[in-house]
Amino acid sequence: MSSDPRNGPDTRAMLHLPAKFDLPDPEKIVEDARAILLHSLSLRKEIEASGMVLSPVWEEDGGHTAVRAAVVPPEVAKRHFEGPGMASLRDAGVMDMLADIVLMLLEAPDNAAHVLEGTYRLWLSEDAPVRSLEVPFRPHFKVLTLVVADLTRKVGAGFSELEWIASLGLLDAFHDPASDPPRAEVLASTRRKTAAMCAEEEAWMHALVAQA
Repeated sequence: MSSDPRNGPDTRAMLHLPAKFDLPDPEKIVEDARAILLHSLSLRKEIEASGMVLSPVWEEDGGHTAVRAAVVPPEVAKRHFEGPGMASLRDAGVMDMLADIVLMLLEAPDNAAHVLEGTYRLWLSEDAPVRSLEVPFRPHFKVLTLVVADLTRKVGAGFSELEWIASLGLLDAFHDPASDPPRAEVLASTRRKTAAMCAEEEAWMHALVAQA
């Protein structure tokens, strides 16, 4: 299956998606997600002594994969690399769900850009130094790593998996009325937790700036 070419070029540029590309199989997304996580954790350990933080979002740079330096509060980095969101990715069921979500967002890049914007702005600064990973870039890498970063951010802030899905506008695709809380209840709790998370991150950032 190919992506829909009707989505805007600005959105595609932001997500490093070509006008047309073949969507990967879910199994391939899971395989790539696991490899990326191992690579990112290894890279974090490698540079830990320097005090530098690298964004977990993989970007395209001349056909290769690159990551940017990130200026984020230490609490944000710890939440991503050490929090319950990262721990949840050890579960095969969570990885399969993540792959399905990545595919849905790849098919609707405008929606992907909208729902991932907060995590994008948290981790990416266009003027930050870039480090090449010497890995050929694949079209789904940026969306995949943004989705992983979004999950670790929100599950780390206390979102349930269903609330995280709701925050991406995909609740109806996963909600089971027979066993899940009512749809309106999930949406309301998602809004409350999003507001609390953003306020917490803003306070952390103010504290970081005050220490500079």
